[in-house]
Amino acid sequence: MKNIITILSLFLSTFLFSQDFQFEEVVKVDSTITKDELFNRARTWTSQAFSSKNNMITTEDKQAGEISGVGHYDYRADKKYKGSSCVEGPITYKFSIFVKDGRYKYVFNSFDHKGSRGNICNRIDYGRLTLAEEAPEKGRGIAYNYA
Repeated sequence: MKNIITILSLFLSTFLFSQDFQFEEVVKVDSTITKDELFNRARTWTSQAFSSKNNMITTEDKQAGEISGVGHYDYRADKKYKGSSCVEGPITYKFSIFVKDGRYKYVFNSFDHKGSRGNICNRIDYGRLTLAEEAPEKGRGIAYNYA
């Protein structure tokens, strides 16, 4: 019965939130590692990984076992092509880490892209990154499907 509930929960969460682009995992560690120790490790990691001025920790609640914030990644194209500088730019995202005795969960979601103005083009924003095959909207300065 427990397996059926688990499978049903996974199916429903995939069906209901299939358009969201996110990374999420529960990680089991040594069961003797306490919630407080995991929280201290998470706080150390986030203070190092998110130390630039564009990143911000918004929640740091030891009692609840949660650290959350906003991260920033500066996207650059691996290969240069005409117009590639128009889509290069920041991708912001939200992150959360939840800790309990012997395990923690991380979630990275709400990825949002803003392009930059190139020498020969206007800025192109991809906006909210999703798993959808079709672009969410069509308009000036927004990437969309050609057809």
